[in-house]
Amino acid sequence: MNLMKIENQIEILEGFSKKGESYSNTNGSFGWRNPIRQDTGRILQSIVIASNPKRILEIGTAHGLSALYLVLGISDINKTTIDTIEFDSDVALDSQARFDLLNVPIKVLQGEAMDVIGKLNGTYELVFFDAQKSHYFQQLNLLIDKGLIGKGTILLADNVIDRKEECNEFLNWFIENNITHSIIPTECGLLVATL
Repeated sequence: MNLMKIENQIEILEGFSKKGESYSNTNGSFGWRNPIRQDTGRILQSIVIASNPKRILEIGTAHGLSALYLVLGISDINKTTIDTIEFDSDVALDSQARFDLLNVPIKVLQGEAMDVIGKLNGTYELVFFDAQKSHYFQQLNLLIDKGLIGKGTILLADNVIDRKEECNEFLNWFIENNITHSIIPTECGLLVATL
């Protein structure tokens, strides 16, 4: 893994507009692709360094910025993999090409998040939610129902301050189930929890 090449690619992706971009498909699904803020990337990297997960799931690839921060935290690329879900097929292909060029262990799974999660197997030790905020809660429930996450899994979720209203059901779940969590006051708000 060439850290300099990854850092260079991160620098390029950090230059993308933080205002985001809208997207939709022929089925009428609509969303908003918005890169993580600069204050969030190094936190993601640090959490991976501290927790050393072997399987990571990211929901919401976009152009791959957050996935590259996650991969920077991996201590052994031969023992850790990242699966990341991207709705838009063109963006998924572009991001996978970027990851392949950098020779990092990231696989882009293209499709609607709930459909993709429904086909996953095994367990994940860390999950980063960063797709449609109003879907966080149903994605969490499906991950639990399928046994893809469990005791000890680290959950991270972006935009829980700036998009709090959309995340309310998701956030309330942690309180109602007495799950230890905190919200780091980044520009958008990053939830960190352990099941």
